[in-house]
Amino acid sequence: MSNNIYNVNLHRTPCVFDTWSKYLGAYFTENGEAVFKLFTFPEVKNVTLEIKSFKKPLKSFEMLNMGKGIWQLELEAGIVKNLDRYRFVIDYKGELIPVKDPCSMYQDSYFKWSKIYNHSLFEWTDNDWMCGNISRRISRISNETNRLSPVEMLKIYELHIGTLTDEGTFLSAKSQIKRISEDLRFNAIEIMPVENTYSFNWGYDGVDKYAPNHTYGTPDDLKELINYAHNFGLNVIMDIVPNHIGPDIAQLHKTGPYTDGDNCFGYKFNYEKDENSVYVRDFIIGAALNWLINYHCDGLRVDMTKFMCSDYTMKQMVAEINYHCPEAFLIAEDGRDNDHRITKPFTQTEIDENELNHENFINKIRKNDVSLANIGFDTEWDFPFHKQIASSILGSWDCRIKSLCALDFSLRDAQSRVKYAMSHDEIGNIDGTRLISKIMVNELKLNDKVCECCHSLKCKLAAHAAHNILISLVTGKLEKMTEEERKQFFEKNSLTADFTIEQIIKAYINAIKMHKLAIGKVYSIPGPKMIFQGDESANPSYFKFFRKFSIGPEPYLLEKGYKPGLEAFLDSKLSSVKICEKYLFLNKAVETYVRDLNILCEQNIALTTGNIEKTVVHEFSDTHAIYCKKIYNEIFSISNFSSIQYYKNYGILFPKGRWREILNSDSIQYGGEGKYLNSEITTEPYSYISLPAYGITFFEKVL
Repeated sequence: MSNNIYNVNLHRTPCVFDTWSKYLGAYFTENGEAVFKLFTFPEVKNVTLEIKSFKKPLKSFEMLNMGKGIWQLELEAGIVKNLDRYRFVIDYKGELIPVKDPCSMYQDSYFKWSKIYNHSLFEWTDNDWMCGNISRRISRISNETNRLSPVEMLKIYELHIGTLTDEGTFLSAKSQIKRISEDLRFNAIEIMPVENTYSFNWGYDGVDKYAPNHTYGTPDDLKELINYAHNFGLNVIMDIVPNHIGPDIAQLHKTGPYTDGDNCFGYKFNYEKDENSVYVRDFIIGAALNWLINYHCDGLRVDMTKFMCSDYTMKQMVAEINYHCPEAFLIAEDGRDNDHRITKPFTQTEIDENELNHENFINKIRKNDVSLANIGFDTEWDFPFHKQIASSILGSWDCRIKSLCALDFSLRDAQSRVKYAMSHDEIGNIDGTRLISKIMVNELKLNDKVCECCHSLKCKLAAHAAHNILISLVTGKLEKMTEEERKQFFEKNSLTADFTIEQIIKAYINAIKMHKLAIGKVYSIPGPKMIFQGDESANPSYFKFFRKFSIGPEPYLLEKGYKPGLEAFLDSKLSSVKICEKYLFLNKAVETYVRDLNILCEQNIALTTGNIEKTVVHEFSDTHAIYCKKIYNEIFSISNFSSIQYYKNYGILFPKGRWREILNSDSIQYGGEGKYLNSEITTEPYSYISLPAYGITFFEKVL
């Protein structure tokens, strides 16, 4: 998976972003000079730089035309100070157009004025981490000669800054770092995009690709969070969006030939349209390098790369990052059903530490004169696995029906991809409800009990009804209702049937079991793993798609069944649901379960860098098993996707040897019954074990 088969030198002198030859934007040199570089329309006749310092007159400077739309200017030390505001005024087609910097590092206003920001002033304390002296650091070039860990060992906690805490800021997110690292034992956080959107937003409508969302805090605040995470042994993955620019007062198409029409998300980038494309590629690759170099991120998750509509740009991004940040890893969200080209490494001839050879290779990519048989990402989100595990839990999902054979087939090249049960997408882009609520729709058969004839709307109403029933239960409100109040509650949720408290509790318990099964299945497969914020504790809160645009009417997005505005944002806060004491123990139990799964991976290399040696599919009993091995370490996990429980009477052929159970989702500390546990067994030749309903159990070979 990783490009660690090559002899890459981790300790090459780190790239200074300001010296990257293709850099656009504004920065300070070591001597205090301020450099400004803009790419605009080649037809522009003149560009003026305007500087606005605090309580000082406006200063104007004519920029130098470097040709092909590039304008540049270097000002002596002292003329510009850190956080001074600046903008460019372009003379285009007889009109003077003031624009902000497309590569603005600090942007707290929609229009025109940017802030020049000196990255060198922040005092980092993560030197040991950045120098590769701490083994918890994940790297694409991990090997026997360094202390770094391979990408396969990633245990990712995906989070959203605005909803992780009540305050929703970079600094408040620090309060969760110790819990994520030490209590839950994750080794990485993946931050949903923080490209500036000027308000609450999922992050995928970013307008300023280089500047953190100022509503979350300053660039220094984000650096403080990342620095803090490193000091707790957490890798930081930044989610970036190179497939479009958000529609909210996007000035980029007015600044230069950056865009090429629209796609389903907003303005798409001009990566291959004409001779200007090479500079647009530099613009987006510079944004990627910005997060790695200036913010010390360890890896990038690159959003929906297939919608970049340019595999050449993808390969160029990989080439530049591999050269300038050789230790950084790249995760694609590609969505082309695990196209093997995405994660196929560069060939030896495409990798060279010699700067001249590297530039020659980049120039070949710029001319689209390279093979696209290997794009070189280190890993990617595993869509096919997600869809199969979701359909195995829910019966059907995204046009797929439950099939353990199909689930088994999705495990090909398992180590090459990030496994997950649910991400922000599957929660928010469907109906805003989490897996537990979706399971309760099935358990209570709500699709058959909703007053609506339209199938699509019926599914949305059923999902929200399940969510509301779940929230009423776990907050203790449902059990305090009178019979008449409960009946009115169900009618308010468009339900034609009433349910007893016992029926609802049973559905909730089963949903918890299946939630644990889905997560356990993710952890039973070698390679990187991911859990979305809140799912580690079975948090029942919504996670809705939300955004606020500054102009125009907010679209209702009826297909989601909710309005993506302020209410959706507040509903999505992890703290939006206060669980009563009676049910809080179940959430704590799921946390313990996830913690122990993370520890299980720490202690068993078969579950990280190992291989799947064999799988077992029992379609007749809805059971699936995976045998993983790495050198001396062997793990056999068995999953029961049915409601039938087995007490020492489920027959399955183990691999040869003596095996002992090391984790069982039915354990009391995980909220189970503790009835379906197993002692050490010897396979001679067929073994009969206990297997909990909707459960998973892990065995380790001891002899």
